[in-house]
Amino acid sequence: MNQHTIAELTAELILRYYENDPWPFLEHFDDESLWYGPAEGQYIKGRKAMLDIWSQEEHDLTFTVGDMKVESNSAGSSACNVMLSYPVVTHYREGEDISINQRLLLCWGERSICDENGKRTKRPRILVCHISNPHAKHADDVIYPKRFRQVYSQRGLMPHKGERLHFRGVDHSDYFYLSDSILWIETDKGGMHSILHTADESIKIFDKVIDLAKAYPHLFLRCHQSYLVNPNYIRNIRRFELCLTNGVVLPVPEKKYVAFRDRVTKIWQNDPLQQSAKQKG
Repeated sequence: MNQHTIAELTAELILRYYENDPWPFLEHFDDESLWYGPAEGQYIKGRKAMLDIWSQEEHDLTFTVGDMKVESNSAGSSACNVMLSYPVVTHYREGEDISINQRLLLCWGERSICDENGKRTKRPRILVCHISNPHAKHADDVIYPKRFRQVYSQRGLMPHKGERLHFRGVDHSDYFYLSDSILWIETDKGGMHSILHTADESIKIFDKVIDLAKAYPHLFLRCHQSYLVNPNYIRNIRRFELCLTNGVVLPVPEKKYVAFRDRVTKIWQNDPLQQSAKQKG
């Protein structure tokens, strides 16, 4: 069982879950799985019971998930533990948004599964799911909490938007970041690795700047051979350097300055809201 493959699968299933498509996630549970939900006393044993309970759930909630960090470790050739941490906003029909920092632990194991043709193959199955941040369970709650606004209202956790990108961290974690949360990326280890910077943290990743520039030319500009920058965070450009909204200054080579300046100017001109923000700044 490859732990990075399981980490990627876990992230995919959880993101689909928050798109109100929980069934792929639920179908990966083992027949004898254990599920500890976020509400106090919320415990379900067995895949059948989980499917039965979720089929009773009716809600009109929508969700927004921010940057996701996925850490995994191998518990042997047939077992893997995956820990996810991410901010998630629950949007209520009444117009209220509730934000929490979520933590989720999934314990995976290989099981011999019989397919429709009677052939048995080994497949990954979730054995234990443990969701942290317990809250008091209201009588109206089935799976999703409906009466916990007073406890978990945190207005500073609204996630960013944009394309979700996958990075492999030097710390062997998997990062699924929204592109709008990334300010700039710089080369590290002589160009072999990179450092990704957000407003809150910096992480070292295995990807090279040159490869990221080729993969995401629609998201990042290469202002220098050692730097990629998110144009949404450029405050101003002056001769041979640019300044980001957080005050960080990055170099722009003299030979590339005019072409880079013109390219950023064109982006601003095609985005009236962004240009207005730059003028006010």
